[in-house]
Amino acid sequence: MVITNAWTIGRDPGTWDKPDEFKPERFLNSSVDFKGQDLELIPFGAGTRDCPGTSFAMVTNELVLANLVDKFDWALSEGLKAEDLDMTECTGLTIHRKVHLLAVATPFPS
Repeated sequence: MVITNAWTIGRDPGTWDKPDEFKPERFLNSSVDFKGQDLELIPFGAGTRDCPGTSFAMVTNELVLANLVDKFDWALSEGLKAEDLDMTECTGLTIHRKVHLLAVATPFPS
């Protein structure tokens, strides 16, 4: 039998910069798979013992995005036209834009 000390792995200064601080932004632009396949996330659970809130969080994210699309009028930044957009693609796990889209959200009147 092997017992893994997930608490120690999650606080290893050799793996994490400032491991005792809550810094979720450390996972931005990271290839870490939050669905339990990367061992870097063992403190949150992995395999059959992964985080029970993952599916709830994914549904909540979809709901928030749907509300943003529904409740706001979206437009390009000032001075930009649809013809000016750079639609160059980057490859990776999914195809995405090379240059980020900057949009202005204006709330619909109540």
